[in-house]
Parts: sequence; structure tokens; C-alpha cells
Amino acid sequence: MREERNARDPTILTTKTREPMPYFTGIVFLLFSLIATTTTTAEAASSLSSSLPKPPPLPILPLPSAAQLSWQLGDMAIILHFGTNTFTDSEWGTGHADPSIFNPTKLDARQWVRVAKNAGFSRVILTAKHHDGFCLWPSAYTDYSVRSTSWKNGNGDVLADLADAAREAGIDLGVYLSPWDRHETSYGRTYEYNEHYMAQMSELLTGYGEIKEVWLDGAKAEGEKDMEYFFDSWFALIHQLQPGAVIFSDAGPDTRWIGDEAGVAGSTCWSLFNRSSAKIGDTDPQYSRGGDPYGHDWVPAECDVSIRSGWFWHASEHPKSAITLLDIYYNSVGRNCLFLLNVPPNSSGLISEEDIQVLEEFTKIRQTIFSHNLAKNAILTASSQRGGKSDSRFDPIHVLEEGIFTYWAPEEYQSDWAINLDFGEALSFNVLQVQEPIHMGQRIIDFHIDIHTKEDEWKTVISGTTVGYRRVLRFLTVKSQYLRIVFDKSRADPLISFLGIYFDPFSIVNDASVTNSTLYFNGTEVIRLTAYNHSLSAKM
Repeated sequence: MREERNARDPTILTTKTREPMPYFTGIVFLLFSLIATTTTTAEAASSLSSSLPKPPPLPILPLPSAAQLSWQLGDMAIILHFGTNTFTDSEWGTGHADPSIFNPTKLDARQWVRVAKNAGFSRVILTAKHHDGFCLWPSAYTDYSVRSTSWKNGNGDVLADLADAAREAGIDLGVYLSPWDRHETSYGRTYEYNEHYMAQMSELLTGYGEIKEVWLDGAKAEGEKDMEYFFDSWFALIHQLQPGAVIFSDAGPDTRWIGDEAGVAGSTCWSLFNRSSAKIGDTDPQYSRGGDPYGHDWVPAECDVSIRSGWFWHASEHPKSAITLLDIYYNSVGRNCLFLLNVPPNSSGLISEEDIQVLEEFTKIRQTIFSHNLAKNAILTASSQRGGKSDSRFDPIHVLEEGIFTYWAPEEYQSDWAINLDFGEALSFNVLQVQEPIHMGQRIIDFHIDIHTKEDEWKTVISGTTVGYRRVLRFLTVKSQYLRIVFDKSRADPLISFLGIYFDPFSIVNDASVTNSTLYFNGTEVIRLTAYNHSLSAKM
């Protein structure tokens, strides 16, 4: 017998009859109690854990900076080569032309910006000083500038006019300040000239509001005076004065040259790059064109090309056709790059009407192709979905939303990655657009698209390599109700932010126009296009 106190009143004793518990039995009882408690706690924790959302996938390095991300989202920019060369019918001025020849009587920077914006370009970059040393702003460090001209009685400032126009229109502004200066007497004396150059750069970056891109190169003619450009000091100054700006050069640091002046990137094009493997003015074009899948730096590529054969305006030259610009678009923007198109103002200070007409046609062509995404009305399914079908954050439906900040993600530890489309009926198409959420890193190495044929088989239409911010592939027109895009190889789980299927009635696709992509037509229904006559009047 043992006395126990009443739980309600400890002063009241309660008598219970209990048998004494053997020692071994007590140990067993205690052990089972602990197991039961642990199991209950684990089940509760598991239940709580299963009710919590799975976090987003881990980004894979390297990643773009905020400025690089903003630059990449712009797709296309215009650079404006303008200066004394415009009036001397030359490309590389000597630096000895009389500045009084610069007199653009109708100069209208708002027209430049209006043309750029209407054509879908997000940025304008001005050659504030080209190799001849003539400055389009009244620099305090030289007499070779607009201050020494009769234009606006020496009170003009081209960069100020452009900055105001860009700000009003809501598009970005960039500047080019040539390292090579054929007029400046200090050129060739390394320390003195670098001081001069940085002083002029400071003027550009502190007097005209926000600058979003500083465009540089290693320009210097063979046999020119021997001197060193202090690029690292320049880069530090630019990032200090304009922290939101990206710096372009042959080797970055923020965006790189593609390696040619035709606007054509490699069919494999990584934003990954090793800056230590590149030198401004002496970079391997092949390395620049393709980037580096093992690169430690994020340095995306920019494809520069002129709308005319020259970079400055010449009365004897005529612009490229709109179809040529479309082809460049596919090979630049469509290969994970920014398309930088030179559109030089003429000697009156305006963009020529024939250039404007080509840009208008180019815009209408793009709108015709890309305004109707055939995938919009398709039923989408995926091989898997991160967090299961109940987690809508990674649903494949996100690939139909414009932008990169929502995306489809597959479940972890899967070996098959694919997105399937059912159009509901057989449709004709010949263009695929796919985008990655690059703020999560560039991932995809190889992919291909298949269609389901009348023979009840899956046949590959085309295969591609890198995707990055935007990949656009053209192929011979096919017709099918079912399509799947299969991601064959990736640096990490592939993430897809956008998927578009389009019909391009303008391009003539052949083996040459899809160089380095693999085309398959065996067993598929192929529709061949008739030649396009370069006139939009019958179509628009």
C-alpha cells in the first residue's frame, strides 16, 4: 500500500493499491515511453514540414548584377556615330579638321530618340568623342569641341540635348568616349593623357544625369604612339560615378564584344566568361563569340553592327533591308545577346528618312511574327513540377507569362526534363523562343524540340545549345498538334521562364540560315515558304 496526495488538494491523501514495479520492467516502460514521445514529435514535425512550401531552387553561379540584368532586359540599343566625320565623309578623322565644319542646322535629338523608341530600342548611345578627338559636349579640357563651332553660336551641347530627349521619352542613355584621341597633344604621354581622359569621363558622368552604359574599346591604330590605357582606373571611376551603368569593352567588365561587327553571335553563346582570359584590344574572337561554360564571371555579349556599310553617315551609302535586320535579330537577340544597331544622323542632324523607313518595316515584321504566341491556347504539361502539382509557384503555366521572374521548375533529382504542348488542332509553325530566368544563373547546355507526326511517332525538328536570357530558333515550317521541348543537358535543374511558338512568313530558312543547329525533317510534314520580295506594302 502507498499513500498518494490528491491532485486537487495535496493535504488529502488518496489510498491506492499498487504492486511494486520490477526494475527491468520499469526500464522497458521508460524506453517505450521515450520512443512513443519521439515518434509523436517526429510525426508532428513531419506534418508541419509537409505543410510548408519548398523553397526555390538554389541559383547557380555566376549571376548577373542588377545593372547587367537591367541591360539584358533591354534586348536592343541604338548607337549614334556623329561628329566632324559626318561632314568630312570619313570614318576615322585625323583630328585636324577645322571644327567649324560641324554645323548640323536641323539637329533634333528628340527625333533620334523617337525613332529609337518607336522601333523598340531601349537605349541610345552617343559617340561623345570619336578617334578624331572632337567632343560633342563643351569639354573644359580641350578647345576641339562644339564650343569652337558656329552651331548654336558655340553654345550647343549635343549630349545635353540627347540626355533631355531620352529622359523625356523614358529610355536609357549611354556614351562612348574613344580612348584614342588623334587631336589631343598629351596623347602618347601615358600618365598625362590618362589624367586627361579621366577628367573628360568625369564630365560625361556627372553632368548629364543617369548614364546606363559606357561603351569602350581599345582603339589605337597600328604604329600609333606607344602608351598604356589605365582601364582598371577608368572602370573604377565609372562604377563610382555611375553605379547603375554597365561597361562595354572587348573583355567586359560588364558586357563584352561578340568578336565581329556583323551582329552575329555564336550558335552556342554563354554569358559565362573568364575576364582573366581576355584582354581589351587583343581578345580571341572565337572565345568572345561563344563565351565559356566554365567561366567564373558573368559577362554577356553585345552584337554591334551598322545599318549602313559605314559607321558614320555617308551620302553614297544606303541602309540594309528590314529582312537583313531581322536575320541579325535572330543571330543576336535570338542567341542570348543584346543587338546594338548603329544609326548615324546625317549632316543636317537628323536620322535619314530611308533609315527610318527600314526601321519601321523591321518593327512591323517583328510585330507580325511575335505578336501571336501559338502556345498561349495550348494545354501545357511537364515531366515534373517542383514541390508537386499543388505548388503553383513552379507550374509550367508560368512559361506563358512575359518576363523572367516566374518560371517552371522540375522536381529535384529527375533525369527527364520536358514541357509538352497540345495545341488542340494541327498548327503550322517555324519559330521557337525560349527563355531562362537568368537571375538564377544560365543552365541549359543542350535541348531539342519534337513534334508528333501523322505516323504516330515523335520526330525531332531542331536541336539547340545554350538558351540564356533569350534563344530564338528558326526551322523549316512544320505542322502538328503536339510539340514537346526536351532539355537534354543542363548545369543544374533547367528553369524556363518563357516559351513561345510562332510562324514567320518572311524568313527563307535553309541549312545556311541555321548554321550549327541540327535540323531533322524525316517523317515530318514540311511546308516550304515562297520567297519574300522585301516589300511590305502587300502584307502590311
